[in-house]
Amino acid sequence: MITDVTKIKKIYLSALAAKVISPQDCSELITTLASEPETVTIARTFDDSRLVRLLSLKRNQDDSQLPKLIFSTNRAIYQNQELGRIQNLYKAPLPGELQARLAIESAIDRFLEYLQKLYKIVVLDESDYHVQVFIPRTQATTDFNQYWQKFLENVAFSTDGYHNYQLFDLTQTFIVMLNSVTLAGRGFSTLEVPVLTQAQSDVLAAWYLAVWREVKKRQTEREKQINELKKVLANLEFNDKEGKSKEKKLQDLEEMQNKEANKYGDYFKKFFGTFLQEQQSFWQELATIKSQLEESGLTKAQRKKLQKQQDKLESHIVYTYESVQQKLTLLEQSKGNPFDFISLDQKHKPDKFKKIVEISRSFTKTATDQINSTRGDIFTQCILEMYRLLEQQQYDSLPEPLLTEKPRMMEVRSPGDDGKEFCYSCGVALDPKTAKWKVARFMFERPSQRRQSSSSEDRPYICASCSALAFASPIKVTDESIILKLKSAPFQNEGSKLKLKDYIRMLTNKEMHLCAGRYVVLASEKTTSGDVASQKLGQVQYALAKVASIFPTEVLADFEFSLITQGSQEILLASRHLVFIQGLMECYGQSIISAGKEINLNLGDAVRYIEQDLPFYADYSITKSANITNKLRLEQIRELYWQILEQDMDSSKQIAKKAKLYQHITALTGLTYAFVQSLESTAKKVMKPEDAEREMSKIIEKVDDAVAFCYYATLGDQEKKIVQARLYRNPDNYFVYEQTKKLLEILEISGREEKDEAKQQIWLTLYADDVMKAYTYFAENGYGQDREWNELTYNLKLSLYTRFPELVRKLKSTSEKSS
Repeated sequence: MITDVTKIKKIYLSALAAKVISPQDCSELITTLASEPETVTIARTFDDSRLVRLLSLKRNQDDSQLPKLIFSTNRAIYQNQELGRIQNLYKAPLPGELQARLAIESAIDRFLEYLQKLYKIVVLDESDYHVQVFIPRTQATTDFNQYWQKFLENVAFSTDGYHNYQLFDLTQTFIVMLNSVTLAGRGFSTLEVPVLTQAQSDVLAAWYLAVWREVKKRQTEREKQINELKKVLANLEFNDKEGKSKEKKLQDLEEMQNKEANKYGDYFKKFFGTFLQEQQSFWQELATIKSQLEESGLTKAQRKKLQKQQDKLESHIVYTYESVQQKLTLLEQSKGNPFDFISLDQKHKPDKFKKIVEISRSFTKTATDQINSTRGDIFTQCILEMYRLLEQQQYDSLPEPLLTEKPRMMEVRSPGDDGKEFCYSCGVALDPKTAKWKVARFMFERPSQRRQSSSSEDRPYICASCSALAFASPIKVTDESIILKLKSAPFQNEGSKLKLKDYIRMLTNKEMHLCAGRYVVLASEKTTSGDVASQKLGQVQYALAKVASIFPTEVLADFEFSLITQGSQEILLASRHLVFIQGLMECYGQSIISAGKEINLNLGDAVRYIEQDLPFYADYSITKSANITNKLRLEQIRELYWQILEQDMDSSKQIAKKAKLYQHITALTGLTYAFVQSLESTAKKVMKPEDAEREMSKIIEKVDDAVAFCYYATLGDQEKKIVQARLYRNPDNYFVYEQTKKLLEILEISGREEKDEAKQQIWLTLYADDVMKAYTYFAENGYGQDREWNELTYNLKLSLYTRFPELVRKLKSTSEKSS
C-alpha cells in the first residue's frame, strides 16, 4: 500500500492525463489536487497542457484533503474506478567503466521520460536495481519491450524525434556532442558501431560528407590565396625583402596544395579504385557460382560447398552491382579526384544526397575535425563509408531492453577478463564466432585496455547493445569535458526536483552544453591560443568556478552538484563553496578566462582556498588583484555562506569547528572594523592620505594583540581621553553588524545599540574594553593554544583588509617595489 502523498498525487495526475477517470469525478478531483502544493509542477512533466491549464484555473479554490486511494494487490482504485496498476521493472547491473555506465544510466532516464510523456506511465520510486512505475488503465496490454523498441526507433536513433515533448534525437545528442567536445586530440578514423536505423545511417553519412566538405573548402580557400598572391606579384613592384617574403609564402602554399592534392588523389585512386575492382570481382564470382548452382546433377557435397562459397562472397558485398559500375564510370570521369567524384555524383543523383546534405549543415568544424582527415587513407575511408551507409538496406538488431519485468539471472562464465566470450562493458555472454564489435573511443574514455589475463594491450570485445547505446549517449569523458550529476538536497520537495530538470534543459539549450537525464556535460573554456581552462586550473577547481558562474544562487544553495571522474568516487561540490565562489566572481568582476586571452589563475587560487573553507584567504587573494564592484551583494553572499555552513555542521566535527571559526572571525571583524574606520576618519583629517593609510595598516597588523590594537586605536580620538568607536549598520556590513551584536550579548554587554530616527541610522557604540573582553573570552574558549590563536587572528587580519581594499593594493605595490 502506498501512503506517500507525492506518489499518490503522481498516480492521480497520471490517470487524469490518460483520461481514465469518469468526467463527473474529474472536476472534483482536479479542484482538490489544485489546492495541493507542487501539483502543477508535477503535472507539467506529463506534457499535457490541458491538464496544467485546468489545475491552474482551479488553484486555491478548495482546501479539502486529498481523496483516499484504495489499493488492491497492485491495482489503484478511486471511487470504484480502477485507475491502473503498479509494477516493478528491474535493471541489469551497471558497467564499471564510467563512460559506459553513464550511457546506460542516461538511456534509462530518457526512456522513463518517454514513457511518461507519451504513455503517461509515471515513476513512483527508483533505485540502482529497480524502477517502480504506475501504468494507467488505458495501457491495458503494456509491452515494455515494444515501448523500448519504439523509443529507440523514434527518439534515441531518430532524426525526427518528438520535439514537442522535448525528447532529444540524434541531432540533439550525437551531433551536438561532436560540435561541443573534442574526443581525441589527434582525431580518429570512421566509426565501427552497429547501425540500427535509417536515421542513424543518414547521420553518419552526413558526418562523413561534412568531413569531405571541410577538406574541399580548405583546398579551395588555399587555391584562392595562391591566385591572389600571383596577381599581387605580377602587378606590383616590391623591394627585395618584401618580394622575397611574398614569393616564399606563395611557394609554401603551392607546395602544400600540391602535396595535399596528390595525397588525397593517390589514396582515393588506389584504395577506393581497388575496393571497387574487388566488389566487381565478387559480383562476377557470385554470378558464376549461381550459374553452377542451377546446374543439375550436383551432389549434395558439391552443392553445400558452392553454397558456402556464395555465403562467404555475399558477406563481402558492400555495393550493388549497378552501384559498382556507376562508381567505376565516375572514377574515370573524375580522373580519380575525390572532390570531383562526389560533386559529379551529387549533380547526377541529387535525391540520393538530399537528406544527408541537409543534415551535414549541422556539423561544425569541431565535429569534422574529430576525424583525422589529414591522412589520405582515413579521408578515403570516410567516402567509402558514406556510400556504404547511403546504400545500406539491412540494419543491426536493436539493443535488448534495459528495464525488464523480471529480474535477470546472472550468468556463469570462466574466470579471466580477456576473450570474446563476454562483453567487456556489461559482462553479458557473447558468441565467440559472431562477436565483432570492439571497444572504441565513443564507448570508453580509454578504449585500449591491458587486461589482467592478457599479455598485451588491446581493444576488448563489447556487445552490440553497449556499443549502440554508447553511440547515442551525448555524455563523453574527455580532458575537456566536465560531467556533473545533479540531484536535489535531502530537504527539497518533489516540485523542486522537477524544476531542476527543466532548468538543466533550459541551460543546455542556451549555453550549448549537453544533458542526459540527471547528468550535464560542460565543455571546458579555451583561450584564443587553445589553452584548456580545466587543465590549467584543475578539473575540480574548474568545475567549481564554472558551475558557480552559470547557475543562479538559489540553485547552488538548494541542490547537490557532484563531479563525475573516471576511476574515483563522485566528488561533491559543496553548496557553500559554490555560493562563495559565485559571490567573488560577481562582486569582483572575475571570469575563468580574462578577455579570452589568459586563464585566471588568481581565481584558481581563490577557489582552492574556498575548497579548504578558507573564505577570508580567498576574499583577500582576489582583493589583491581586482576592485570590488558590489559590496552589498558580497555581504549577502557572506551571510548565505554562513547559513549553509550552519546546515552542514552536523556532517562532521571538522566542519562544525570551521563554522564556529567563521562566526567568531565575522563577529570580531565588526568589533575591530569600527576602530579602524574611526582611525581612518581622524587620521585623514590631520595626515596625508598615504600616511593615514600607513597608520590604518599598523592597527590591522596588531589585531593579534588586544593591548597593541587598543593602543593604536587611541589615534581615533583627538583628545585621547577615551577609546570608542561606532559600528553603523549599513547594507554592506549588516551581516558583521548582527554577528558583533550577538557577540556583545555573549559577553553580557548590553545597551550599546542606538538609533537616530531622523537620520534613519542604527549603530553600536564600542569601547576599547569591549575589545579586551572579547579577546579574553576567545582566549579562554577554544583559542588558548598558539596555533588556534594565530589562526583566529590571521583570518581576522585578512578579513579587515578586504574591508579596506585600498590598503591591500598599497601593500602589494610596496612589496613589488621592495622586491
